[in-house]
Amino acid sequence: MIAKIALTLLFLLLIWGNLVAGLKAGLACPDWPLCHGRVLPPFRWDIYMEFMHRVIGGVTSVFIVILAYQRVRSYIGAVKAVPVITVLLLIFQIILGGIVVLLELPVDLTTFHFANAMVIFLLVLYMVSFDGVEQKTLFSIDGYKGVFFLLAMLVTCQAVLGAYVRHSDAGLACPDFPTCLGYWVPPELSGIILNHFAHRALAYIITAIVLLLLLFSYTQKGLQKYRNEILVILGLIIVQVLLGVLVVSSKLHFLIIALHLLVALFILTAAFYTWFRGMRESSV
Repeated sequence: MIAKIALTLLFLLLIWGNLVAGLKAGLACPDWPLCHGRVLPPFRWDIYMEFMHRVIGGVTSVFIVILAYQRVRSYIGAVKAVPVITVLLLIFQIILGGIVVLLELPVDLTTFHFANAMVIFLLVLYMVSFDGVEQKTLFSIDGYKGVFFLLAMLVTCQAVLGAYVRHSDAGLACPDFPTCLGYWVPPELSGIILNHFAHRALAYIITAIVLLLLLFSYTQKGLQKYRNEILVILGLIIVQVLLGVLVVSSKLHFLIIALHLLVALFILTAAFYTWFRGMRESSV
């Protein structure tokens, strides 16, 4: 129960933070750890969007720490490092969040803050999936299951790159789709155009990998048992591509951007759970 609550709250925290950024409310509380010098800030919608992000973050942190404590007790050997690293990164994330606010949202630091949150998300996913009691194999990337680990890593990089595109104001650097400024490959790949185009290029690579996995699942016995998971991932990617088009056509509407991140988290979760399934089967 604690594991599921921690993961659900982490989903909510990431999406809420995305909404805060989309509404340009990141500096509605210009100080830290207080907000406008108060424990309970003055009522204003943008202030409370940011303030609630902090509240959700605090509650989420409590559940993650409890989950990590449970896993430290149940994990054996080197895998005990997973909950320990999670708590250390969580402490770092809290401090980094304060620095980001006090420095008024610098692009690189804000992106790094999101990247660290994604690492915490992956570690929590791991702890939710493995309680350390029944499974003997707690980390393995050999065989076909390793492909899904690689896919999850690429999706994580794509999410972080998307955050950089957003924070560097590159979201509309390519205002058309599927071309970019009327070109399949823009002649001047630099600055915000490069940021945006790299995000699209990695999306194409991820889509191609999933399509190849689906194709090979009909010819390779080792992949056949993962076909349903591959189809789910492919379906989510199709939805994600459509949302990406809407993000551009809507001129970066904050709700569509939040949905874009939500689906990205679903894709990442599906890829990781497929990897987890392979590890469970190899431990039997």
